[in-house]
Amino acid sequence: MVIKTKKAFIIFAILSAFTFPYLYLPLILSYDFFSSLIPGWHTAIYPYPLLPALIKFLLLILVSLFYWKLAKFKNEINFKKFIIHFLLTVPGIIFSKVNLYQLLYSDSAEPKNFMFEIQTVVYIRVLANILFFLGLILFGIYYKKLRK
Repeated sequence: MVIKTKKAFIIFAILSAFTFPYLYLPLILSYDFFSSLIPGWHTAIYPYPLLPALIKFLLLILVSLFYWKLAKFKNEINFKKFIIHFLLTVPGIIFSKVNLYQLLYSDSAEPKNFMFEIQTVVYIRVLANILFFLGLILFGIYYKKLRK
């Protein structure tokens, strides 16, 4: 089974467009973002969710570029390898967009349950990021084999 390389390029281009952190665009373009070097009450910047989203966005743009370069000399690629790459990439994107703390929230005020929720969210995000980067590594190996 094969898939057209241009379709793979389009799928990953759409995936990278979905990954872009649109919620932070007003923050980046606002005056407060640029004046945040001066400490004060108005300089509340939350870089933690922005940085992983930007890294994943840039990496997916790079993957899309490599699929586009692949389309220049190879018309079709192995569907099984593409779907493995896609399925390894998607959880990292979904879990970077979803607020897991709201999904796993419970009314319990016990510190033990609270710590369990935090650990669960951390484990889910770490696993999703490992899968994301594993997909990138497997794609890189597959790309090098195709280039030879």
